[in-house]
Amino acid sequence: MNKIILCIALLLCQLQAIGQSQSRYDCLYEYTVKASNGNREVYSTILQIGSTSALFSDYLAFQLDSLRQTKSPDEQIKMGEARLRKSAYFFDQTVFQNTPKGKLSVYSTIIPNHYTYQEDKVNMVWEIDDSSTDTISGYLCRKATAEYGGRSWVAWYAPDIPLQFGPWKFTSLPGLILKVYDSEQVHCFEAIQLRKANLNIVEPQYGDVISTTRTKFLKAKNSFEENPMANLPPESIADMVVIKGESGGSSILINGMQLRLRENGYIPIEKE
Repeated sequence: MNKIILCIALLLCQLQAIGQSQSRYDCLYEYTVKASNGNREVYSTILQIGSTSALFSDYLAFQLDSLRQTKSPDEQIKMGEARLRKSAYFFDQTVFQNTPKGKLSVYSTIIPNHYTYQEDKVNMVWEIDDSSTDTISGYLCRKATAEYGGRSWVAWYAPDIPLQFGPWKFTSLPGLILKVYDSEQVHCFEAIQLRKANLNIVEPQYGDVISTTRTKFLKAKNSFEENPMANLPPESIADMVVIKGESGGSSILINGMQLRLRENGYIPIEKE
């Protein structure tokens, strides 16, 4: 595991000087899922950290957005699009953690539509265990537990990095969350690098996003992902394109959105 290299004093000083729309540090997390067939899926994700807000997303999607934001040459953008399309494991939730408003804004998809919903951060109530410590990525961490989404979660946060952010929806602890996993150890996020950054934190912008509630989205998402091809309404398909890959694989685009078929089945991070 790579050691996170960070000067804490410099971090705090610079974070106090920036606006919430700009990221000065990125924390990369390896997200692993233990499938029911025993296979291990590994996703690359990233947390963009600002002074009062943060954005968590898939790392390849972040790289593509970065190329577009910096107005990189079209050839580089096309290469980024191809890498994202070929990725076997894509974390399809983007979470905006807004500390001043005490809200989480979640963006995700149920093919062929984009969805968004909001929830209060206080929905996840942590119980801190001051007697338990561990070293994660070179930092002394303390333990906290919470119940959320039908799972029991264990988090390890670093008091020496006093930022109330973490991967996915995990926030509001007195230190950056470096590792978190459920009690069955099916889902696990672990920090592998913390680095300087200078890109804007930009919430996803979709022209036709559907606003909903967490309860409605979760029910529809988990049902759809059990069998995407069978649960895709024919009347919703305006356009279907199959892109053949050089290695023999293919990508399916429904109304311009990629349909990823999960070879190991679907293990929802939220069960309820």
